[in-house]
Amino acid sequence: MVKGLDKQYVVLLALSVALVALAASFAAVVLADGGSVSLQQQEATIEDVLTVVGSAETSITPDQITILFTVEERAATPSEALARVSTASQSVVSTLLRRGLTPEEVKTTSLNVYPQYVYKEGEPPTIVGYVASYTVEVRTKKIAEAGALIEAAVNAGADYVSGVYFSLSTEKYRETYRQLLGAAVADAQLKAEALLSPLGLKTTRVKSVSITEYMPVPFARAADSAGSPEGPPIMPGTTRVSVSVSIVYVIGPR
Repeated sequence: MVKGLDKQYVVLLALSVALVALAASFAAVVLADGGSVSLQQQEATIEDVLTVVGSAETSITPDQITILFTVEERAATPSEALARVSTASQSVVSTLLRRGLTPEEVKTTSLNVYPQYVYKEGEPPTIVGYVASYTVEVRTKKIAEAGALIEAAVNAGADYVSGVYFSLSTEKYRETYRQLLGAAVADAQLKAEALLSPLGLKTTRVKSVSITEYMPVPFARAADSAGSPEGPPIMPGTTRVSVSVSIVYVIGPR
């Protein structure tokens, strides 16, 4: 009886060993095949960081002016209105070019021909004529001559000045932007040093940088004192340009 139990125990033991070996081989296949089981654990690197915003701004005199001149003519037919506005607009453009502007500084921005109506109560609108309008844009750095240009254009046939705007030329804006960008970075570095030094810390490297810039759009400005030898006074005044940077520093002990 005991001998029978011993044989049964030996068989069960052998079966258990075989199952363990099979499980081990299966695990090895899983690891080798898909790498879906990992026995190693990696620790995430945690860095101490500080975010600082640096800024810089300046007041600058615009070096570019944009003037819009509009010619408007009325006639009984659209073709007649167009012919009249063509003659007047050609006079305005040729006058501007004779004043020293280049073709690159003068640009047509709109040309319209539309009917003019009269409205009476209880009756459909009636066309009483046609209006043709033409607008030309002057964009130049000759701000000192702006008053004279306006006077000459009006005398040549421009019916009204649609707008006067000041802006920075691309060259001047880029130069100013580079200077402000360097000053904004220096401002951020000074702030970081002032904050970390009393704490016994320092910046070790820059992790990321983002930039926010303010580009001034063309703006109109009323003049209140003489600025041109001819025509109405045109004063550019000043405008503000600003740049800010957000810098993320990795910090550590001094």
